[in-house]
Amino acid sequence: MLDTDLLRQRQMGVLPEIDIAGQVFTIDLRLNELRNTHSPDKKLGLDEMVTTKDGQHYLFFYDRENQSILHASPDLLKIPDKTVLMEIPDELGLDPVGMARKYGLWDEYFFKMHPYDGTLKGKVVPLDKSGLPEYVARNQQEQQGLQERQLRKLG
Repeated sequence: MLDTDLLRQRQMGVLPEIDIAGQVFTIDLRLNELRNTHSPDKKLGLDEMVTTKDGQHYLFFYDRENQSILHASPDLLKIPDKTVLMEIPDELGLDPVGMARKYGLWDEYFFKMHPYDGTLKGKVVPLDKSGLPEYVARNQQEQQGLQERQLRKLG
C-alpha cells in the first residue's frame, strides 16, 4: 500500500526521519548522513557504519551521551557507559525516494517496493552480542602487556 501523503511530502523536499536511541535524526542521502534534527552539528555518516551480512541494514556503536558514532580502535580501553549497538535499515529502507533520485529513477520506483510509514526507529542490539566487550578486554590485556614490557626495559 503506497502512502501518497508521505510520498507527496517527500516530493516537496521533506526529508524522512529516524529515531536513534531516543534522538530524532534527519535522513539526508544526498550528503550520506543522518543529522540530529534538533542539533544539526551532530551527524552520523553512513560511510562510518558497517552493513549486516545480508546487506539490508547498517550497524554502528552509538554513544548516546555525545550523540556520535563510537569507533572501535586499539586505543579503546573502556566502553563509554551510554554506548549501544544500533541497527538501522539500508538506504532503500531509510529513504526510497532519495535512492530513486540518486539513480535518476522516478520517485515512486523504490517507494512501492520499500514503503515506510514515516516512523522509522533504529533497533538497539545488546552490547554483549556485539563482540565489543571482548574486543575492549583484549585491548586492555595488550595495553597491560605493553606496560609490563616497558617496565622490564627500564628495570
